[in-house]
Amino acid sequence: MTARLDLAGCPPRGRLGRIRHDPMALARAPSHRFGSVPPPPALDRHAMAFEPGLYGNDVLPDCTAVSLVNAARGIAALNGYDLVVAPASVPAFYGACIGNPPDLVATDGAVMLDVLAHQATQGFAIGPQTLYGLYATLDSQSRSALAHGMARLGVGYWGVTLRERDLERTPLWDVQPGRDDGGIVGGHAVIAWDYTGLADAATVRLGTWGAWQPATWAWVAARLDEAYGIVWRQLERADGTFYDGLTADGLVAEIIDC
Repeated sequence: MTARLDLAGCPPRGRLGRIRHDPMALARAPSHRFGSVPPPPALDRHAMAFEPGLYGNDVLPDCTAVSLVNAARGIAALNGYDLVVAPASVPAFYGACIGNPPDLVATDGAVMLDVLAHQATQGFAIGPQTLYGLYATLDSQSRSALAHGMARLGVGYWGVTLRERDLERTPLWDVQPGRDDGGIVGGHAVIAWDYTGLADAATVRLGTWGAWQPATWAWVAARLDEAYGIVWRQLERADGTFYDGLTADGLVAEIIDC
């Protein structure tokens, strides 16, 4: 008898929308390198009520904008408050990043670096406020850097390449030696929120399509193309600090120094 997978809570699959980056542009972007201190062995945020939003990514290829606003919402949640986002502002921002075409449904998506540059210079108007974030690349081949990106910078803003098997509703994204996961279906932007450990079989919780999707670090190593950390000064608490006593100035100084 074949066991049935429990698919409760598995996110329904929506649109993709990450256009592959230019390697030369990625090499020119600001980069963040963490010191020799190892990241926490695990990062558990299950007690937090934060959930990623969908913002039209079921029908629009706006995952780059959706994951960006979910990253901002996640950092606000870590700082102890809810970030108010007008739902229509996210597709509108996506449209602005790609030149405001008349039919967003028919578009192909956006380059993450273009989206990051647009919000850094033109801002991301989410409704009651406009966000301007300083961003830097993280070493997508370094598990330590990726874990630090979640633990220290709050949220990872990641670009992955999905294969056919990843579009199936499954409780875990994983890779197995010798298994055919099908052809490449396209690029996708997600947020990385927390992790159970740092071994290949340990899982990272990714925010995509309005829900959480666990993935093993082995899957991340096979699918991840680009990763970023972002600091938004506007998201600090009233006392000028971030979570764990960090400050926006301190985090920004780290990125600038790199």
